[in-house]
Amino acid sequence: MRTRYSFYNFLVSLITSVALPVFGFIKVRMFIDLYGSDLNGLQLTIMNVITFLNVFELSYSLAFRQLLFQPLARGDRQKVLSIYHGAVKIFRITGVVVLAAGAIAALLFPMFAQSPLSYGETVTMFLILCVPFGISYFLMGPNFVIIADQKEYKINIWIQTIAIARMVLMVIVILLRLPYIIIFLIEGLQVLIANITARQIALKNYPWLKEKGPFAPDTSFRQNARYTIVQRLSTLATNNTDNLVITYFMGYTMTSVYGSYSYLTESVSKIINSAITSPINSFGNLFNDQGADSYSVFTEFFNFAVYIASIIGVCIFVVIGRFVLIWMKMRPEYSVTLFIAFLFAINIFYMTMREPIIICRDANGLFRDARGNAYLLAISKVVLSIVLIQPLGIAGVLLATMVTNWTVDFLYNPVLVYRKVFHLNPLRYYKMVFSRLAVAAVVGVAAYGAWQTQQAFVTSSTLHFLIACVVLGLIVFAVFTVIYWCCYASFRKLIRRGWRLIRNRMEKA
Repeated sequence: MRTRYSFYNFLVSLITSVALPVFGFIKVRMFIDLYGSDLNGLQLTIMNVITFLNVFELSYSLAFRQLLFQPLARGDRQKVLSIYHGAVKIFRITGVVVLAAGAIAALLFPMFAQSPLSYGETVTMFLILCVPFGISYFLMGPNFVIIADQKEYKINIWIQTIAIARMVLMVIVILLRLPYIIIFLIEGLQVLIANITARQIALKNYPWLKEKGPFAPDTSFRQNARYTIVQRLSTLATNNTDNLVITYFMGYTMTSVYGSYSYLTESVSKIINSAITSPINSFGNLFNDQGADSYSVFTEFFNFAVYIASIIGVCIFVVIGRFVLIWMKMRPEYSVTLFIAFLFAINIFYMTMREPIIICRDANGLFRDARGNAYLLAISKVVLSIVLIQPLGIAGVLLATMVTNWTVDFLYNPVLVYRKVFHLNPLRYYKMVFSRLAVAAVVGVAAYGAWQTQQAFVTSSTLHFLIACVVLGLIVFAVFTVIYWCCYASFRKLIRRGWRLIRNRMEKA
């Protein structure tokens, strides 16, 4: 496993992605102040629909990279080219399909809910955001090769820089009180510029991808993609239908409220997932190395993921209620109940904790076996959301996510991986999860109790609230670090491994 690349991927992703939420929080609050909650809810809903239309991108990325792990590790350029050219044809056909589907969806979308804009304006906004994603399928082939070769840090820093520039431009547009259509144009242009930049960097590093040699395109990508699309749709149905359900039953304004709740957790999730998912391609190579101790590395990876999930989950649970109210200028409709805070915390804990299992599953091609479970997960999540939103409102869709995560998903994927990859009893995994969840619960209750005793200080000013958040974060971080260091040998091994990497880099510098 080329650990050096994983370290680069982790460092670049972590540093550059931290800046995005900072500008994002400024942009969202200013956007709502100037253009209104209903327009913000409309934008969020459009992006959710486009996420479903763009389901193929991440699906193709996984299917493509899984085929490239072995030939890239062996330096088999001809095999890589065969797979590459076979996949690129499908990418281009998909781009045409996405553009056509986007046009149809744009015409139908205004009928979904009462829009704050006219029919023509709503369709225009949809197309501005959708068309760049369709075009991106004609550009993305080389990008997947550089990612599969564990060198995505070479493009990540540029993509993240472009994303930060997008946020800065949006803030400037809002400060100048320019028409909202410019915000949508910036959003669409960012997708195109990021894909063009990534393509150029990838072709510069792999100029031989332009070769058109006499070889038959490999069609095995098509078979892989059939299964990864199902998995991606399942993930979207679980995590990206909330806005759609809320819009349909409660309107765009409540979608904006929910979006503000979830923006904090999603921003944090993106940062931590940058750290947790960055080794995915190294795992692909690890499982193709017959001499590697894959389970030992997995336990290190698992402990790291749960350690981060516990820290973030506890902090989210404690501070989200006060944070959202301050962020949204104490608007009463943005109040967060204790139950909603708990649901956000447990959901972000689960989605972070599951990543090592999902990465091991996908790196070994077991997404093919999980197709039936993916269907069940998607259907149960959507049905439960529709049933629970009517009596419970926003809490209902969050509860639906928690129930499906901890039943349909949790009872299937760990069993699949443990039996087919590690050849071990999956009870070992469940014991690890529940023991660490119990630790997180105890620390979470203690942190919430301590936070409540300091309400006079926390609520006295925004500065005091921020100071309290920093202090809370440091204490929670220290507590979990001590517990994991003392209790889990694989966590100690992981820390020592990371320290050796840092020390080696410093010595070489």
